[in-house]
Amino acid sequence: MPVKSHWYTRPRRVSAIQPRNIVVLKKRGLIGFLKDLANRSVYWAIGIGGVLLLVCFLSLSSYFSIKSVEVDRQNFNIDSAKIENKLSSFIGKNLIFLQKSSVSQVIGQNFPEFSDILVQKIFPSKIKIQLTSSPPVANLRAYYTLPPNEEPLPENFTELNKAIDELSPTDPSLLAATVPNPVDDKKATQGVFNLDGSTEAVEPPATEQKALLNRNGQAIFDQQENLELMTFIVRGLTQPIEDREIVIPQETMDYIMDAIQYFNNSMGLEVLSLEYFTVAQEIHLKINNNLTIWMSVDRDYKTQIDKLKTIYEPAELSKEDLAYIDLRVKNKVIYCVRGTKCDKKTD
Repeated sequence: MPVKSHWYTRPRRVSAIQPRNIVVLKKRGLIGFLKDLANRSVYWAIGIGGVLLLVCFLSLSSYFSIKSVEVDRQNFNIDSAKIENKLSSFIGKNLIFLQKSSVSQVIGQNFPEFSDILVQKIFPSKIKIQLTSSPPVANLRAYYTLPPNEEPLPENFTELNKAIDELSPTDPSLLAATVPNPVDDKKATQGVFNLDGSTEAVEPPATEQKALLNRNGQAIFDQQENLELMTFIVRGLTQPIEDREIVIPQETMDYIMDAIQYFNNSMGLEVLSLEYFTVAQEIHLKINNNLTIWMSVDRDYKTQIDKLKTIYEPAELSKEDLAYIDLRVKNKVIYCVRGTKCDKKTD
């Protein structure tokens, strides 16, 4: 065994493999290497230029310009002509660079009754639209009352008063006469005068409209009433509703549908109909035995229903002949027995 090793003094082997660019540079020299690099740059420039020319040709060519928009009418209640007219702004645009989301956005903003919108590009120059309508969830009965018309005062009203004031001192017959006050006349048309001088407001009868209500809260008039669906009653409207008009906002509609489902599952009772008050922002759920549950849309529906569930069985409310149960007050459950004074107030 050697006492001292001299392995570190041995020369290290140099790798026989050298970088390719160094080998090429040694073989052809610096000038040859630059020529190859220039040739490759030319190839790259030609390729990029060709792609740019192709893009320009496709964007400027009228061959791929949109010439027609077709709406697939799987549902005959869809007004395809109205939708196609709304999409006429896309006519003439390039089909290749058209974004489908822009077409869907226009349809969704102007026709919110569709739950699903499918846009297809049919080359070379056509757009095909497939639409799925939002299904109806209830029958709608809407009641509206038109506001009273305020008639302007006649132009000669002030001159008439002035003439009477000038003649009244000289003509005794005019002293007993009174000029009708337009404010008093307006009160007379709005109320009934009692012997004690008080008035009772007389509201004009509300006008009823019948339609279907879809999941988006829109009124659908071109379809017949579905007896298998529950009925939604909407009160407090001041104008008649039109076809496809949103009667109940989307957020309120989501609240109502979630509240009904939670009530059915939690209480084990079925909601037969619902009444929505636009001004008061409350809903009345009608269940068996003509019992109505009052809830506020501004409060969490789970909190209100859980409050009822806690007291419904212990208080044996199911055995009582109740007109309504009010859940709108925080931490309280107010119920009214049928035939009492509180019941008469709701008639």
